[in-house]
Amino acid sequence: MLNDGLFISPAMRISELAGRKMLISWLVRWSMCPEDRLGYDPTMCRVIGQSDVDVNGSDNDDPVDDIRYMVDCYDDKTKKKIKYVTKRTIMPADTLLGRHTRCFVATRYSGSGTGSSGEEVAIKDVWLPATDPSFECQRNETKLLRKIHDTFEQDSPDHIYPKLIVGGHVRLNQKNRSMINTTDAIFNAAGVDRIDPASDSDTDSAWNQQLLRAHRRIVTSPVGHSIKTVQNEAELIIVLAEAMQCYSSILSKCGILHRDISTNNILVVRDGENKIPRGLLIDFDFAIKVDTHERSARPEISGTMPFMSIANILNLDTPRTALDDWESLLYVVCWLATVGISSSDRVADAKLTEKFIKYWRTGTTKMIADAKRTHMHSSVNFQSIIVKEFCEQYKLLPRFAIALHKTLFGNDKCSGAIPGLDDSSDDDSSDGDSGDKPTDGPNDPLVKRGAHVDEIVANLEKVLDKFKCKAQAALKA
Repeated sequence: MLNDGLFISPAMRISELAGRKMLISWLVRWSMCPEDRLGYDPTMCRVIGQSDVDVNGSDNDDPVDDIRYMVDCYDDKTKKKIKYVTKRTIMPADTLLGRHTRCFVATRYSGSGTGSSGEEVAIKDVWLPATDPSFECQRNETKLLRKIHDTFEQDSPDHIYPKLIVGGHVRLNQKNRSMINTTDAIFNAAGVDRIDPASDSDTDSAWNQQLLRAHRRIVTSPVGHSIKTVQNEAELIIVLAEAMQCYSSILSKCGILHRDISTNNILVVRDGENKIPRGLLIDFDFAIKVDTHERSARPEISGTMPFMSIANILNLDTPRTALDDWESLLYVVCWLATVGISSSDRVADAKLTEKFIKYWRTGTTKMIADAKRTHMHSSVNFQSIIVKEFCEQYKLLPRFAIALHKTLFGNDKCSGAIPGLDDSSDDDSSDGDSGDKPTDGPNDPLVKRGAHVDEIVANLEKVLDKFKCKAQAALKA
């Protein structure tokens, strides 16, 4: 078990006496087992008897359920605990493995009964891979959000950003002492030592060989809503532009590289019903602190597959820079323009399998990277394969995508996406497989462009400003 694992009991045949005896034995043990050994989280309790649940929210963003919780949120910096009451669940933990991320909209507990008041906040509850001690993890979203908060509190930006209110590890009381809720804490409660999968132990098949994860909880504002709540392509461009303005500001002023630009990590914030929406960049789970001058990170795979840059997918031996995230933005634009930007425009999954963009999420990592290399290599490829399949009602998005593509992959010093081919050549292939084309090498344009990051990013920001102005004009027309 090199990652997470599930523990499964032996098969129980209820039709047989031995099977029924085993089942009853398990039920009795569960009923008498201490709560901490069951994995019970006393810092989060369901609120019973609520009739004022906000089922529909304040927009078209559907909540996952109407169950409310009382949640204790501990701040690692102030060492204080603040209690919140959730109003709705906006992201469930629908898998038993992985980070088990849950997100809620909540308000602060009023101090009596189950009442709450004040501004709405977002609570993120997540189990992230950790080191021991977990405070020293290089990837610590709480620390990065605190850095962003402290920087922008002194120098207020024009854009909105995720403001950290409370952030830290979930803490439990075990044997009369407070301790961080980690995989080790769960094993300790069971009287067993966890074995690190990365160790050189000969016990590869040991049931207690598990990844170390730490339970963290952060509270931020403002509360955003799914990007699918934009009403038209002009609003989408404005939201994306503002989110990337926030991205650039965080990188330049805080030295933080986001590394996971995706449809889930850019939210829509509206101050009023008829106000122009704003874009909010969230989820710094994969973000990393980088040198503010070099502004690059060592090669490491991170992100969401359909939107990952080619260099990221292949883990090319070249530093990750802002261009990888800008490339992800281009894929976000293409994806939404193809599948539809709102619920009314949404293309059915069955129909999506007929489109070439499907190659961005199916197959091996090499197949996905090769497909993207082919699609991105030239303007002819990009327009005839990808843009051609955009929803026909969109007029501004195709021009926006073409401009982003030209700036990212059309720089005369590092044009194209396929190494070993003449940079000016146009590959007219229209399938998702680049066949026998080389996928890496010393003349890889994706490696060469690392020497021109500042120039390309500056041009990308100009493209963004230009189309944001066009979108704003379209909304006013």
